[in-house]
Amino acid sequence: MGFKEEKKRLEQNYEKELMDILVLLGDLGGGAVSVVKGIWEPSVNILAYIDLSTQELVKCKGRISWLAEEKDRKGWIYHLKNEKIYHLRVRKSKQSSQNPAFLLEEVVKRNVKHPDLQEVLEEYRKPLEMEDELCGTFSLERSFGWFTGTVDWLGEECSVSLECDEDAGEGTETAGGALSALHRIYGNLREWDEKFRRFAAEELTELANDWLSDSEDFEENGMTITKEAFAERIGISEMTISPDGDYEVYYNDDDMFWGHVIIVSGNVETGIEDAEIAG
Repeated sequence: MGFKEEKKRLEQNYEKELMDILVLLGDLGGGAVSVVKGIWEPSVNILAYIDLSTQELVKCKGRISWLAEEKDRKGWIYHLKNEKIYHLRVRKSKQSSQNPAFLLEEVVKRNVKHPDLQEVLEEYRKPLEMEDELCGTFSLERSFGWFTGTVDWLGEECSVSLECDEDAGEGTETAGGALSALHRIYGNLREWDEKFRRFAAEELTELANDWLSDSEDFEENGMTITKEAFAERIGISEMTISPDGDYEVYYNDDDMFWGHVIIVSGNVETGIEDAEIAG
């Protein structure tokens, strides 16, 4: 399909009526998704908007998208900026959701000032921290949707990211689900750490020896890596946890994979599921 055909297809998901809104953008949503070769769907996240026909202020975690071509990749046509207020002409999605979606048709005005939206922006920019007696302090990183902090992992520093609860609104973000899952692990950390190391060793020691066989060290002494040695050599670096207890634990590889990271993943309820190298 060509660009016009793809645009018509996309428009079928949106109302025909055009809306004029003042909108406060959050982060820029990570760029664009490829629709077909040479055609992209960029998007931006919104924090709040005002329907100019009713003057109603809506605080939300919404999204505005549109179509662009390969030649438009620099700025994606409209050159929108995060944390700015715009007057836009849009079409609203036909699908009802607490997180509204719009199709962008026109940027009517840039650098708009509006007291209600400015107030939302000021609230959005306020630092938000979560204190926990067991694991310490976590600070919200809104653009990523998680709280981050550092914990003592058996004498080593480990960066922990807790994904925000799905039903939390802007300015009221929490990470109770992920924190509860972290407590399950951190409350019996030595046992969990041993499980992670043992699982990674079972899954990856053979691969580590394949990598070793290509190195000068192997040519010089011919020694191989045992599972016990593998488990001891890896070192904790970071961890991410979701509200439903899914986790990824990242270990440094001690150069067994030439600097790649080792990721052990699973769920606090169902157990460890996978170990792989990345990076």
